[in-house]
Amino acid sequence: MMRIENGIRNSFEQSHLKVVNFVFWFLILLIIFSFGSSKSSKSEAELISRVEQSIKNISTLEAEFTQISSDGSFVIGRLYFRRPFQMRLEYNLEQPYNLITTRKWLIIDEPLDQKITNYPISETPLALLLEENFSLTGDDFSTQVRNYNGLVEIVLSKKDGVRSGILTLLFEPDFKLRGWIITDAMGVVTKVTLQNEIYGRELPNKLFGWP
Repeated sequence: MMRIENGIRNSFEQSHLKVVNFVFWFLILLIIFSFGSSKSSKSEAELISRVEQSIKNISTLEAEFTQISSDGSFVIGRLYFRRPFQMRLEYNLEQPYNLITTRKWLIIDEPLDQKITNYPISETPLALLLEENFSLTGDDFSTQVRNYNGLVEIVLSKKDGVRSGILTLLFEPDFKLRGWIITDAMGVVTKVTLQNEIYGRELPNKLFGWP
């Protein structure tokens, strides 16, 4: 009888030990994962903060650009950017074609045809980059951070309403703007890559005036 009781006691103690061990390792794993998640969130927050500051530090930016669209079109040109909201894209085409932004409008300028078309800048995902109080986080859009091919990518997504679409900002490891990718509400993807950037050079007002 004593042997049976001892056997039961040993079996119970072994089961109890297994439970204790399981709980112990579960708590260790929980702490590790919690720490990893916290560290990841902190890292993402730091990246967002540094990217925001790099954009805010831009007074002017002049660069060559290459634009590739998912419809197969390819074009090169020159970009002029004066923060916060003035941007000009001059496309190197047989027929001159410019995009100019103001505080409220995106202007499509076709000088040869003497034709101008305007769209509210608020209707384009690019508006997020041109805001005076530039921020990569907000209540009406989501923000993701990822590292891809040596670049830091900040993905800003808005499902519907004004500025719906996806704007992906591309940054070098030193947080200089490398370009952006726009996916509009119709699913058309346009990628702009910058080369030979010049920062801080004074840009004439006529670049950003109404055509």
